Amino acid sequence: MCFDTINKLLIFYKHCLRRTSIKFSTIDTMDFTIKQLSNQDIRFARELFYFFQIDDGITEPMVPSDKYIYDLLSKDDFHVIVALQNHLLIGGLTGYELEMYKEEIKEMFLYEIAVVEDYRKKGVAKALIEFLKQLCVLKGIREMYVGTSVNNTAAMKLYKSTGGQADEDIAWFVYTCG
Repeated sequence: MCFDTINKLLIFYKHCLRRTSIKFSTIDTMDFTIKQLSNQDIRFARELFYFFQIDDGITEPMVPSDKYIYDLLSKDDFHVIVALQNHLLIGGLTGYELEMYKEEIKEMFLYEIAVVEDYRKKGVAKALIEFLKQLCVLKGIREMYVGTSVNNTAAMKLYKSTGGQADEDIAWFVYTCG
């Protein structure tokens, strides 16, 4: 990790609990800001939730009401982190804190992450994940996990490059209920 990144992470430690933002500069000198959204950032959350669906190929995206988004963003255990360039959304992720019962701990589930195509492979997704990892450190969360398709080589490479380790013993199953 370069000295510049370490300094930015130290700044993160000082400001994170106030839901502030951190400015990152990648190798390509493309400046962008990573920000954890608060309930005052409904517009960015709405844009991100819509983008997630478009990026997933959903032809008729559905975005919840402003009240629903406000309530989601008000939760302490739901996190929306975005990457902005000149106040424009270029990527983001969502994460959920899950309370465990075998130990009195929480784990972080990185639920969804996406970056606008023109900004991929420029460090944006890595910066989003690093931000979430540091949020975990601040909150005392020791483990974070994410699922992806075994055929999604870009995601597999991203997760490995940010310190994730594939667990060959775990298979995910999806149920449709109702």
